[in-house]
Amino acid sequence: MRLSIKVALSLALFGSAAGLRADDSPAAPAPARTRPEMKKRIEGLKQREARLPLPSLSAEDIAAGVRSVNNGRLRSLYLPESWLASRSSTGGSGSGRGTGGSSGAGNNRGGGSSSLGQMAAAPDFGFKTRLFWIVSRTNDCQYCLGHQELKLRRAGMTEDQIASLDSRWSEFPAAEQAAMAFTRKLTLTPHLVTPADVAALKAHYSDEQIVDVLQTICGNNSTNRWTASTGIPQDRSFGGDEPSQLDTPTSEAFTSVETKVAPIDYVPRPAWESRSEAEAAMAACRGRTPTVKLPTADAGQAAIAADTPGVLPPNWVRASAYSAPSALRLWKHRQALARDGRLDANLKALIGWVCAREDRAWYAAAHARARLNAMGVADDRLFAVGGDEGAFSPKEKAVFAFARKLTSAPHTVVDADVAGLRKEFSDHEVAEIIFLTCDANSFDRFTEALRLPLEEEVVAVGSAR
Repeated sequence: MRLSIKVALSLALFGSAAGLRADDSPAAPAPARTRPEMKKRIEGLKQREARLPLPSLSAEDIAAGVRSVNNGRLRSLYLPESWLASRSSTGGSGSGRGTGGSSGAGNNRGGGSSSLGQMAAAPDFGFKTRLFWIVSRTNDCQYCLGHQELKLRRAGMTEDQIASLDSRWSEFPAAEQAAMAFTRKLTLTPHLVTPADVAALKAHYSDEQIVDVLQTICGNNSTNRWTASTGIPQDRSFGGDEPSQLDTPTSEAFTSVETKVAPIDYVPRPAWESRSEAEAAMAACRGRTPTVKLPTADAGQAAIAADTPGVLPPNWVRASAYSAPSALRLWKHRQALARDGRLDANLKALIGWVCAREDRAWYAAAHARARLNAMGVADDRLFAVGGDEGAFSPKEKAVFAFARKLTSAPHTVVDADVAGLRKEFSDHEVAEIIFLTCDANSFDRFTEALRLPLEEEVVAVGSAR
């Protein structure tokens, strides 16, 4: 017997760049314009102090051969185990099949030589790592850039070939050029992506491949926001004991070439739409046509049957059901986000609402609205976010401002932004705020690029106020 989609929705989280930076605190440096400058920064990141306490590996850890990268160690210190366990062991930086739209990056303990070896063995390792490089350069994420540089070397790319990613896309096949252009647009300006952008990919990729690529891009965007905002120092070695040198020589042909990928053309997001405009945009999702052919509802149901038998899944699960394991991971992951953690459930859902509004992700916004309505949060309160926020506590307003900044301008987040949150929340709660914002950015891009139609039950719940 099938449960209604309304029950299914209740089982999972549906998911101006105003900042917290004090007026007298330093702004983030402008993105590096040349490759030598970029390399100097990603090497220098080894000296950075994390914005959340990150103890060094103990002598016992080192003696035992522990090689977990800093990203994985920080996650394991501050995030609920279920949030880590529900992620793929080859997410984010490996295969889109592994991300499920979540913020994957190696295994849930950060990975070492074994997880890197597993990723490198995948037939699309080089292609997806190049996309991860594009995402990371677009977001100016120094930590992830360092990792992708090393992975691309392992994939067999020369220094000049890697340098071409920043300025000479004509060196790559037409199919990759199309994917790179889509990747940068979805990363920097998801609110401007149109069905025509997805249609351009169809000259080179099947619908299933487009979903796979999209999951990869979305997961990478999530990972970037986590590593950049938490200020994780660059790993001194990656996949072994040998130190990883990142500021290697650049050939003369690329020494002075300016980037065409870094966010030097960043434009702040426009002011939020009025309440009536936002309501109309969410309602318009109801009958829209997806940009790819979705797997059947039966395929989506079968994918999650091992976890939740009989549930007719929402369209975001169906969209992932080209790969049943990916759909199941996504389903379990979003349930874990909703169920576990230290943050108040209302604040969790409000983060999803804020990110969706900032991204103009109307499907995601409608789901967040329905979830909050079901919790008893009235629409009047929801639509006060981003406007007259007098009814919200200083803590809530701090979260809203941070989530908007990390969503639209991750390259501008500075120490003071996270320090401001740490004055209001515990370090574990701050980590959850960051992670939920990261995950929402993945969900927003995935659901809106696909133009997923809104389920009838969500429309009904949202319209009930």
